[in-house]
Amino acid sequence: MAELPESVDRDILEGRTILAVKTIREAQGCSLREAVDLYHQRYEELQAESEPAQEAARPRVLRFERDGSLVVCEGWQDGQKPTE
Repeated sequence: MAELPESVDRDILEGRTILAVKTIREAQGCSLREAVDLYHQRYEELQAESEPAQEAARPRVLRFERDGSLVVCEGWQDGQKPTE
């Protein structure tokens, strides 16, 4: 894994996905796709490092509404749709 600022780990752990991806892009000078791939790679590493007894954080889903507003939903779990 490429060297990333410590703020990326904090942002990932606290669910600030967009900020983490933005910081990765700035630090690595890479494309959005590459930054998202690095985000997912680091997310998996951080989850593997966390204690097994600790409940894994559910991913967040960003959704644009028809009125242009952005809604952040909790991720899919047990085959159910995300909840707001």
